[in-house]
Amino acid sequence: MSKSQKRERRYDLDWLKVIAIILLLYFHAGMVFISWSWYFIQDSVSDPFLDIFTEFLSHWRMPLLFVISGAGTLFAFGYRNGFQYFRERSSRLLIPLAFGMFILIPHQQYFELIKQGWEFSSYLDFKQRFLNPSEGKIYGLGILGNFSWHHLWFIGYLFIYSVIGIPLFTFFRSENGKNLLKIITDFLVPVFRINLLVIPLVIAQILLRDKFSGFHNLVDDGANFVYFFIFFCYGYLICSSEKLWESLKDQRLTSLILAITFTVIHIFTKNNDNTSSAYFIYWITETLLAWFWVLSILGYGRRYLNVKSKLLSYATEGIYPLYIIHQSVLIVVAFYVIQLDQPVLIKFMIIGNTTLLGSLAIYEFIIRRFNFLRVLFGMKLIKKEKAGEIKLIEQSSG
Repeated sequence: MSKSQKRERRYDLDWLKVIAIILLLYFHAGMVFISWSWYFIQDSVSDPFLDIFTEFLSHWRMPLLFVISGAGTLFAFGYRNGFQYFRERSSRLLIPLAFGMFILIPHQQYFELIKQGWEFSSYLDFKQRFLNPSEGKIYGLGILGNFSWHHLWFIGYLFIYSVIGIPLFTFFRSENGKNLLKIITDFLVPVFRINLLVIPLVIAQILLRDKFSGFHNLVDDGANFVYFFIFFCYGYLICSSEKLWESLKDQRLTSLILAITFTVIHIFTKNNDNTSSAYFIYWITETLLAWFWVLSILGYGRRYLNVKSKLLSYATEGIYPLYIIHQSVLIVVAFYVIQLDQPVLIKFMIIGNTTLLGSLAIYEFIIRRFNFLRVLFGMKLIKKEKAGEIKLIEQSSG
């Protein structure tokens, strides 16, 4: 693909990415007050509304983000060759991941360990013990000694998907690859055929879920790794065909009805006994509801959100740094807010809103204004052409 043949920007995908990450921020704020799972910092009191809110989002938020990321790969690969794409992905993903793991996240771990009952004379004392091999592993969730990637696992997985997908993406740019891609997408266009794509997802859940159900640690997380990779590839596939996008738009109401239906069914199939058939039925309905929520959201996004605006331009540039820093802000805020004698929902709103506003302030007044920080957060560089005039250096936003 030449530079003159670059694809038209998809504003609906930009909007969906922004909305999904803001929802993720409030999802993490809600996780502080739930009973059905754990979080890095948790209050001793849970709330039924936040239980429902967070569990509902947990089923489809990451599949949606991986589909959007897969679609973005079609644009990121662009006119680049495999090596250029690898270099761009490394800059966009690996640098922020390393910066997050080694600089941002340790201070989150400091507050987590204090909440767990550890005692440190100071933050410096924590860092010395954290970095001292003779202390052993003081942080149980660390994937590299005591270092952890926390919510940045998404970036790590996305980088791996991007790299192992290079041969496939390269093939799909060849004439034979384009022809095959067109045959596949044209076949999927007629009503309801696209739902055949859910079959590999269901098979992956049945074969892998009870054997490799780790928690985003890459080592024993085979079920999630394969499951999300399939969604990632589907994003690339769907975004390659305008006809397929139109089909999703036309089927959006049907997809929504099916999403709601399988959500209701899923509620009554929860079973943690992985030796029973009910366990597999649970994960099958989990997959079906995630699939139809993703399709309905993409369809409604195509219908109503493919609109350019100045707000979107600002948000599209800033949402990735906001994703990277939001949990670093949230953990500190939550550590103090849960100590307040206030109703749970009030504390939830304080944590969520303070995290959003604090993250936006850090982005606006610090990150976006300095090139060395923009590099660390995977952003485009800026160059000053004239006083008061700033121009972004050309590179894909992926």
